[in-house]
Amino acid sequence: MKNAESRCFVPRNKIAVAAALALGLSFLSACGGKIPPTRYYTLNYPALAPAADAKTNFVLEIEPFNASENLRDDRILYYESPTQFSYYEYHHWSPDPGTLVTEMTKRRLHEMAIFAHVRSAPTHEPADFVLRGRLLNFEELDYEPGGKVRVALEMHLLRASNHKTMWAERREVQIPITKSGVDGVVNALSSATDQILSQTLPGLGAEVEREFRASAEQPK
Repeated sequence: MKNAESRCFVPRNKIAVAAALALGLSFLSACGGKIPPTRYYTLNYPALAPAADAKTNFVLEIEPFNASENLRDDRILYYESPTQFSYYEYHHWSPDPGTLVTEMTKRRLHEMAIFAHVRSAPTHEPADFVLRGRLLNFEELDYEPGGKVRVALEMHLLRASNHKTMWAERREVQIPITKSGVDGVVNALSSATDQILSQTLPGLGAEVEREFRASAEQPK
């Protein structure tokens, strides 16, 4: 889904200013005479449903998800081949991808009503479990016929009392892009993120509910 706009590069390093001025005429020609405006995007978050009765009395703290090195740039990422990637220079995420996926995960868990409270770390308040995540892929696959997006996410649920992992899963989703332009990429990534959470979080919920039933059966 690349276009001429995405290939125009504005130097950010002050050392490059002299060279950039020397190439000014060719730059203006390649970019149509002016610098395109920078556009910012977020995920299409589902509306928050009314809070349901919690299935347990546990409290969850979600730590901000880490992200792979190439996803720490807020520009939207695309792969030109399985091994070559680049960024849309004037199309940025706001906030960064790791934060966006953390927020969508929090909303999903709120809807599932597994926990009595779901909080964003750090809270400095007691919690029963801590959820950690790492965003491995979050990009357009421009080399795929018709275009696709890929989202890969790894999550670990730890007991807060001893920091032992009680549940973990890694999953990847690829779906086609059905709308043209960067908007189509963003919509597809929103759908892929929602899909990966729909497939992954029920396993987390089942494990927490088993833990809750086991703790309720223990003699007091």
